[in-house]
Amino acid sequence: MKTKIALCQLNPLSGKPEVNYQKIEKVLKDYSREKIALFIFPEDFLHGILRGHNEILEAGNHFRVWVKKFSSLAKKYNVDLIPGSFPVLRNDKLFNTTIYIDKKGRILNEYSKTNLWLSERDEYSSNTIPPQCFHSVLGKTAQIICWDIMNHKLFEEVVKQGAEWIINISLWSTNQTRDLAKRRGKTKNKYDILVRKSERLDSIIETRSTEYNIGMIFCNIGGIHNYIALDKKNQQARSAGRTQIITPLNGIKKIVSSRKEQIFICKIPDIKSYLSDHEILYGRREDIQNDCPPNMVIASLSTSDVENVENAIKGTIISPRLGYSV
Repeated sequence: MKTKIALCQLNPLSGKPEVNYQKIEKVLKDYSREKIALFIFPEDFLHGILRGHNEILEAGNHFRVWVKKFSSLAKKYNVDLIPGSFPVLRNDKLFNTTIYIDKKGRILNEYSKTNLWLSERDEYSSNTIPPQCFHSVLGKTAQIICWDIMNHKLFEEVVKQGAEWIINISLWSTNQTRDLAKRRGKTKNKYDILVRKSERLDSIIETRSTEYNIGMIFCNIGGIHNYIALDKKNQQARSAGRTQIITPLNGIKKIVSSRKEQIFICKIPDIKSYLSDHEILYGRREDIQNDCPPNMVIASLSTSDVENVENAIKGTIISPRLGYSV
């Protein structure tokens, strides 16, 4: 039995939530006869990129209003829905948050971004609660957002919970923005690497799938996203594209090759057999459950050890206590 899902690599309009909401509904309506069980939209899809405290705060104050509207939308079209992410104000803090709604309009999961991107850290707070697994139409599932893919602790946590799938919604672009260039500077060198063709992003996603023996669903924006930067001038985020679905051992490997806007429809089989085969070969889940390998114990160096290391600059010496040549 295969489950049909739609990954919506689309481009929202910044600061136009009503327009973006209507765009989501149009997609659901246009594909209502395709028997799609789950629609996934990318990070920040409701509001686009917002820069400036007041704009994000205003959006965060209306989080529950939008949750209710999306819940009604999922129920109306009888589909499960991830409507991207949008700000929520909680205990006077702003979080970048996504939800999973089932076809009956029930909120099965709510998750806020943990590993904030560099430009988000002035306005948003990092979530300190790890993702929680839940049962989606695909099986046992966890949600993360964009740069969370670099947080190994999140992956370890959901694997320990028995997750089969991680759904990562993203607004992943290939260009450095002016805001970050002013804050962090520009690189001193020119690099002949294939970042603009997004192969490096492919390698990160596939690596996580292999490292943690888990299915990865990655949904990015499409096209060029225009928004108003902190300097009040127009800024562009050029999508890296690469919306994809991948499982260990490439049991499933479906990737959008274009960065343009498109709806990517896939039929997904149960992946338990792929996870089982990978576990037979590599035992990654067993290792994670057993905290193997154990954490390294870093011994403190004595004064004489430090002196030995410093003396090593002048020539090779043997440190009996350290047990190696320095």
